[in-house]
Amino acid sequence: MSFKEDPRVRVARRGFALSWIFFTIFVAVNMVTALALGDEPWLFGLPLWVAVSCILVPAAFVLLLIPLIEKLIPDIRLDDDQEDER
Repeated sequence: MSFKEDPRVRVARRGFALSWIFFTIFVAVNMVTALALGDEPWLFGLPLWVAVSCILVPAAFVLLLIPLIEKLIPDIRLDDDQEDER
């Protein structure tokens, strides 16, 4: 007797892996920009590293995330294919 894995589990694992990869890249880019930029005032008196790493980088990653979700994460049915038999 073999176990047939539900295809929704495979999609969920793939989404989980993609989300951790995306989050890791986001944190790495955020840290690098925060460390690389100086303390000169830029926007509303904020230091440059704060303005870029807390405002611009998250906004860019949100815009990047939209096409990634559209292309890499498929729409799947969450209900069972089997109907209740009474």
